[in-house]
Amino acid sequence: MDNFKGEREVRIYELAVTLFAITVFAFSCYVFRLKENVFEGLIKIISSPAALITDFLVIGGIGAGFLNSTLIFFFNLFLIRILNIKINGLILASMFTTFGFSFFGKNILNILPIYIGGILYSKYEGIMFRDVFVPVSFASALAPFISEIAFRTNTFEFSYLNAVSLGIIIGFIITPLAAKMKTFHEGYNLYNLGFTAGILGAVFNSILKTYGFEVASRRLLSTEFDPALKIICSSIFILLIINGFFINNCSFKGYKKLCCDSGLEADFVEKYGFGLTFINMGVMGFIAIAFPLLLGQTLNGPMLAGVFTVVGFSAHGKTYLNTLPILLGVLFAGVTSGSYDYFTLALSGLFGTSLAPITGVFGMFWGFVAGWLHLAVVNSIGVLHGGMNLYNNGFSAGIVAGFMLPIVRTVNSQAAKREMQFLKKRKEIMSIIEKRKVKDDE
Repeated sequence: MDNFKGEREVRIYELAVTLFAITVFAFSCYVFRLKENVFEGLIKIISSPAALITDFLVIGGIGAGFLNSTLIFFFNLFLIRILNIKINGLILASMFTTFGFSFFGKNILNILPIYIGGILYSKYEGIMFRDVFVPVSFASALAPFISEIAFRTNTFEFSYLNAVSLGIIIGFIITPLAAKMKTFHEGYNLYNLGFTAGILGAVFNSILKTYGFEVASRRLLSTEFDPALKIICSSIFILLIINGFFINNCSFKGYKKLCCDSGLEADFVEKYGFGLTFINMGVMGFIAIAFPLLLGQTLNGPMLAGVFTVVGFSAHGKTYLNTLPILLGVLFAGVTSGSYDYFTLALSGLFGTSLAPITGVFGMFWGFVAGWLHLAVVNSIGVLHGGMNLYNNGFSAGIVAGFMLPIVRTVNSQAAKREMQFLKKRKEIMSIIEKRKVKDDE
């Protein structure tokens, strides 16, 4: 556990964020060599339809893509600071996931109505907005609905009014829906909001189809920025590891214990501290970029979304031990079926690691099976939401987890016993953490 507490922990976190931002800006500045008009590119990103798969690096260029992502990153950081939200594993997961998807579907304009809806919900329920910040930030997975409705017709004023209204509705209802949907997969899908957004997206897409609004499929992928993106990503991951190393008293002590964690509702910041959490995020970042590269894929907007989502949730459940069986399962399904291109395999593998708790609790074999099932399901359900749910893999993972749990518990009594023992131990650990929180508050 870190020796830095309270205020000093936050300062260290802010230092890491600052280094993150500096790295992004430093490397994205190379666009000036290409004489890229960054602000013109940003306008193109904001005014473009954003359904799957729309790579913003194609729409606006690498400079505009990073500008959009950095604006969204600091927008969320600003809200976290003014709302006095305590930094934990789930907050880090939210920030890095949103950052990643800012290359691929989310822009600084289409997420705002969803946040407004979240604010209205908090007012309606008489609670603080900070209490619903996490589900609302993840709900921006449905941001393509706003862009598609706003910019697919010529009557801009009326269509954008409709888009804003829909975004507000999404932000307003997402929190109670997410709480209900979690009971289906019992937390074994780390991307609960992806599952919730998939259900909500399917409903909204059906309504839109009823009134003749069809979403055109897209597949825009960049290839020319691969060298720069490798340098940027590697620099960020190295900085995370270095920061974590120094925060953890210049050592990797305790990292083995973190890697053996099951990942089920595991807040690594609370359990192991910022130092080991940052180290794990950096290590998992390198694993995340290695997987698509081993499949011969270049880094692009969608792949960055997958990579940074893995990095973010490496603060809240993912380790190399509980994710590698998932990746192998996805790879096995793709190779043996011969029905998928390597881009689909790479992206499905990265996002499929949301099923990491299945490996952590039930063992590597069931993690492998979960990855195998995930690939089969994820490529069949996108039609339900018309490509408007950016977290399509989270939707799939929720279905896979909900399907597998009763079967695993039935056919493998040892796995069921192991789960019961784990849940008992986890309850004891959570009790200790809660007592520590109370003591710190006092």
